Amino acid sequence: MQKITKYILAVLALLSVASCKKDAVQYNLQPGQFQTGNALTSTSAAIVLTQATENDTAVTFQWKAASFGNGAVVSYTFQLAAPKDTANDWANAKFYTVSGLQYAFVGKDLNNLLNSMGLTPGAASTLVARVKATVNQYNGTASTVPPVYTNTLSLQVTSYALDMYIPGDYQNWDPASAPKLGAVNGKAGLYEGYVYMAAPGQHYFKFTNAPDWNHTNYGDGGNGTFSTDGNAAGLSVPDGGYYYLTADLNKNVWTATRVTWGIIGDATPGGWDNDTQLQYDATAQVWTVQAAMKKNGSFKFRANNEWKIDFGIDNTGKLAYADNPFLGYTDGLSNLSVTEDGNYTITLDLHTGGKYTYSLRKN
Repeated sequence: MQKITKYILAVLALLSVASCKKDAVQYNLQPGQFQTGNALTSTSAAIVLTQATENDTAVTFQWKAASFGNGAVVSYTFQLAAPKDTANDWANAKFYTVSGLQYAFVGKDLNNLLNSMGLTPGAASTLVARVKATVNQYNGTASTVPPVYTNTLSLQVTSYALDMYIPGDYQNWDPASAPKLGAVNGKAGLYEGYVYMAAPGQHYFKFTNAPDWNHTNYGDGGNGTFSTDGNAAGLSVPDGGYYYLTADLNKNVWTATRVTWGIIGDATPGGWDNDTQLQYDATAQVWTVQAAMKKNGSFKFRANNEWKIDFGIDNTGKLAYADNPFLGYTDGLSNLSVTEDGNYTITLDLHTGGKYTYSLRKN
């Protein structure tokens, strides 16, 4: 009887194992595919961004799930680009890792992105989007199964130009009355300008893209970078003075360089070896000097007695940077000159970002 009982138990155990194998879920990887040709859609194909609605959702992209076989865990990457940036398998596209089946842009984030891509504000620009689906092996390593892509979706987006105000402790943190950086012509996302912070000691400030605190403001992200967290600490300079400020929204970085100004050249008292210093008039917001000038010669405006930031004039007679570490070197500019010998009052006006002027008045 004991032998029969053991035999029955063994048979039951085998049947149990067989039953488990029969009911188990079989996991396998197969070549991937999206189930429909138009897997990717958007809530709008023509988007006009405005600062008044910058905190609203501007567009939402949605897509159908991709299949790589039973039980595969799929990861999605949303890709957005200008058509010119889709070469080499979209190498220059913007990439966003997504856990679900949609991705939404808030207006200000999409606008900042378009500005950083060099697209012209105020004009409709074509963007293309797609979704890449991949699957990893059970241990997290990359699968040998190739990724698959949705259809490429085309849409028209109109961005708006950003201003960069500079409120800070030097002017009671009032964006409405703060000076502005100037947008650099032909270089989207770049801003530069000059600010005077009078009192000695460390000064704190921020950049804002509107004359208030209700929109995007840029604080300290550490190591010369921005943070758009409204609670971020202010940017700072170590002492009072006249500063050249730059902001690069493409790279999310900023700089501050303390400067003084002078003139140099064979038309000036110091020739090409010694700068004749200008003095800053805080009331008029200009740099000025009275100097004996010569008509048989020329000169330039130069910062900090060195050839790092200096102005010549373009073929229309307007001031233009010849050397500038932020903007690079500009070839083909001319030096300035006076029409006759004599004592001149020379004025350099840099208080409006990107719109710099000078005057030469014979005394």
